[in-house]
Amino acid sequence: MRRMIFHCPVKNEGNPDASQLRPLKMIEAFRQIGYDVAVVYGDGAERKKSIAAIKRSIRGGVKYDFLYSESSTLPTLCTEKHHLPSYPFLDFSFLSFCRRHGIRVGLFYRDIYWRFSFGNDSWKMKCLKPFYIYDLIMYRRLVDVLFLPSKEMLGYIPLGFPGRVEELPPGAGKMSFTKTGMPGQGLNLLYIGGLVPHYDLRMLVKAVSEIPEITFTLCCRKKEWMRVGHFYDGLLSDNIRVVHKSGDELDALYREADLFCIYVKAHEYWKFAVPFKLFESIGHGCPVLASEGTWTADFVSREGIGPVCRYDADELVRLLKELAGNRGKLAEYRKRVTDIAPEHTWQMRCRKVAHLLL
Repeated sequence: MRRMIFHCPVKNEGNPDASQLRPLKMIEAFRQIGYDVAVVYGDGAERKKSIAAIKRSIRGGVKYDFLYSESSTLPTLCTEKHHLPSYPFLDFSFLSFCRRHGIRVGLFYRDIYWRFSFGNDSWKMKCLKPFYIYDLIMYRRLVDVLFLPSKEMLGYIPLGFPGRVEELPPGAGKMSFTKTGMPGQGLNLLYIGGLVPHYDLRMLVKAVSEIPEITFTLCCRKKEWMRVGHFYDGLLSDNIRVVHKSGDELDALYREADLFCIYVKAHEYWKFAVPFKLFESIGHGCPVLASEGTWTADFVSREGIGPVCRYDADELVRLLKELAGNRGKLAEYRKRVTDIAPEHTWQMRCRKVAHLLL
């Protein structure tokens, strides 16, 4: 039987966001492609227990093909609930132990969000930055293959990386291409996700409010909308609905949608950032509207899975009106999405990891 180790210093929450959902998807996909997965996952106490068991098995002669790790959005030493380094040697000493026993190590470095303030220059972030740098130093010493959401992200990583670097964006999830639509409407737009500073949808909302034949569904967490919804006061109209759904409830939203919108201002962060929902929408056969100057726009344009528009109100209104009257173009985009979706499953991501680490 093929065996591998999956390591992730993240606490498993009951209602995971994208950063917590990805490790669960990868674990499941590794099992689906035939691996017996030894999992090191959870808080420090849980990881310590799992690591001890795996070390005993390795000393007892059990062979593992490779170790694959996924980083946290927090520094490795600060992932406890209180963010204090209660387990300073636990994780990196484990990676070192595995390498000494001939097990190659691959690590997915999730994000470099901490290098961009987005107005968050708090004392907490300043305290965490040395720990982020420490992570990068240890990766240089202990990681054979560094996986990134996009190759472009490498240019923003301090210290660089001396080993092999490969792209490993999110997977497309379930393959569900059913389309129901919303009767009587010309164009149905959808956004699902957070409304943090770099996801400012106000220009999109304003454009849709000027075109009655278009509908826009904005789906986010209720708590987040209560916190930032006032920024959209005066912009919402009857053809825009705000909903708070999750899990399987999202399937119906994707079935109704003609375009999933990742229409954001092209901050430098967006030159390499890869939205989790981009590939989820592909798994649902939903074309994508992207804004110029982003990694998403380059991907959408290259694959032909949706329109790309400059971040400009007048151009966006013109494009949306044009698409509302052109169902044929929307059908072309949808056909292309369903064609490429099988190349972007979670299982395909895991096969790539296994191929590079074996």
